[in-house]
Amino acid sequence: MTRFRLPRRLMLPALLTAAACGESDSIPVRTCDVTLTYAPQQSVAGTVQVVGEWNNFAALPQPMNDRGDGVFTLRLEGLEPRDYGYRFVVGNKQEMDPENPYSRWVRAEEYSRLTVPDCRQPVLELNRFTVTPEGSLDVAVSYLDGTDKAGPAGEGMVMSLDGTPRPDAYDAATGRFSLNVQGLEQGKHHVKVVAKDSQGREAKSLYLPFWVEPERFHWASGLMYFAFTDRFHNGRLENDAPVADVDPIANYLGGDFAGITQKLEEGYFDALGVRTIWISPVDQNPEGRFIGTGGKYYTGYHGYWPSKPRETQHRFGSLEELRALTAAAHKRGIRVIADLVLNHVHQEHPYWTSHGQEGWFNTAASCVCGTQDCDWEAQRLICKFTDYLPDFNWRSSDFVDQFAADTLWWLEQADFDGFRLDAVKHMEQVAGRTIRGKLKEITTMTGTEFYLVGETYVHVDGRSQIARYISPRELDGQFDFPLYWPVREAFADGQGLQRVDDAVRANEEAYAPGTLNSPFLGNHDVARFISQAAGQLRGDGSDPFGPNRPSSVVTDPAAFEKMKYGFAFVLTQPGVPLVYYGDEVGLPGAGDPDNRRFMRFGSALAPLERELLDFVRTLGQARLAHEALQTGARRTLRVENDLYVFQRDLPDGRGALVAINRGAIERSLVLDLMGSLAASSGTYVDIFTGQTLQLAGTETVLVVPPRGVAVYVPHQE
Repeated sequence: MTRFRLPRRLMLPALLTAAACGESDSIPVRTCDVTLTYAPQQSVAGTVQVVGEWNNFAALPQPMNDRGDGVFTLRLEGLEPRDYGYRFVVGNKQEMDPENPYSRWVRAEEYSRLTVPDCRQPVLELNRFTVTPEGSLDVAVSYLDGTDKAGPAGEGMVMSLDGTPRPDAYDAATGRFSLNVQGLEQGKHHVKVVAKDSQGREAKSLYLPFWVEPERFHWASGLMYFAFTDRFHNGRLENDAPVADVDPIANYLGGDFAGITQKLEEGYFDALGVRTIWISPVDQNPEGRFIGTGGKYYTGYHGYWPSKPRETQHRFGSLEELRALTAAAHKRGIRVIADLVLNHVHQEHPYWTSHGQEGWFNTAASCVCGTQDCDWEAQRLICKFTDYLPDFNWRSSDFVDQFAADTLWWLEQADFDGFRLDAVKHMEQVAGRTIRGKLKEITTMTGTEFYLVGETYVHVDGRSQIARYISPRELDGQFDFPLYWPVREAFADGQGLQRVDDAVRANEEAYAPGTLNSPFLGNHDVARFISQAAGQLRGDGSDPFGPNRPSSVVTDPAAFEKMKYGFAFVLTQPGVPLVYYGDEVGLPGAGDPDNRRFMRFGSALAPLERELLDFVRTLGQARLAHEALQTGARRTLRVENDLYVFQRDLPDGRGALVAINRGAIERSLVLDLMGSLAASSGTYVDIFTGQTLQLAGTETVLVVPPRGVAVYVPHQE
């Protein structure tokens, strides 16, 4: 059961208290006491004070009151409705509010952000929210009148369930909405409440998405799949419209929302064990062609050149078709996250044409990343990727508000379950923290969790840069580039497996427990794994537009063998492993955009490709079925140049053993099992061959075939 019985006092931007006056049957009226609260994790010796923009950061900070329990408060009165920056002063140091995800820049300094509302505005307050795995829903919401007591409007007071209004849910005498429903279908649902007063002033609506499912969902339970929208599957030919005079590999090829939906309904993702689908950015992109890398012409087929807000890319499909995609996924318990472009827009975007000189963009100080005196790292926060992609200024509060509103609009309208944040290191951290803050407000009300995974392109030594963005206040995890490079070197190039284990151990020291990073073999920014494994990228074979780029099908069995080794490792790692579309069948390709060839299915696959697909499906289903492969502790048991054996184990003694043997001879190993498996017994079975293994603690004997992979899981009768 998910039960959320919320207090009468709801925090608005974690700072403002809106409370009803009494509990009578009359319409309650909000109050607008503004109270700052500081709850340190450790006791504070001395006073805690506040400096704030409301008095122009006066030289003498305002002291906070100790409630007697180690928590300090300060009530602020008479503030004009607007945003203010503030910091706590603890001892002789200023610090941001650790409980407030929102910030504001004042004179190039970052402060926590206090938003004082117009108290004449009505508000909606969630009083109770309960949902059970069997589909029982109980929700109660109160309308609180503004301080001028205008009263609720006769019309416009609506509670809806899954888009259907429920007129019986509203009691006009008390201003309360209540809904009790039994027997909801398994899958995702939502309640929405809208209200306004007699003067037409609208309360901030309540959007309450929730899941009815037998068990709590874990993001690590299955695979994440990047269905690169334009290149995955063409479900509706009538929205195809390539641009003239552009090479096909840099042009629209016809993939769309309908194509992904079709593959969902065919069970393609279910067969792979996918629990999360990541799709390309959904915003409209500009028409026509534009000069890109290497002086070649490109279109916006990829989605990373937003040209209109709140409008889908018409070649991908309508908003209704996008909603059909997420609905088809949700019926299967699959989550859908969208790629979110936060760093820039295309120059045709109305935010640039209307607000380009209003502080929404880095303008005078901006340069093109990678050009002379414009280093990708040193100028990462202000440089633009190219001249026609103006770079957002995340220090503008007006822009932050607009982007947050747009993100929440997409979340609701498309029914997304999270976002992949593009180019994280090129923005101030207010970007991820603001989005997390908005999503956490929903999570606090309903328990529905959203996945935020970031893309910070770094090399093998970039763990500290990855980790700085991961926390409960920001990202759940990032794509694991520091692990990716050793994985490619070891499994595609044949270098020693010790480098992979070293990278895994470094990860375990660098990232906090609970981090949901995403390990991967390939993505849309690097050449395909199979082409590297097959030696297709040597010489001028890495030129994505060149005549010697990789052939359409890889025929080298050794390359597919390497692919299996890589997948056996990646798909059994902690976190949320990613499958980049086409990697599961060995789709070849040089760098961007040749690594984005059109996907092939079914009869279009060669025997080696079908064999690899079956291998990946077997791994995906094993992860889905065994919790140890999802969340179990990872422990290395044996690592050599061509041998790698590790275990995953849960505290209750359930586990899994993974063995990769690249050598030409069979290996018989006596393993010293660790953790809960050290004292466990029982029969385990290899998911590929069905061969059994008897656990015997520190005397477990494992036989690994030559050039083979084994994944042993508990035998189930």
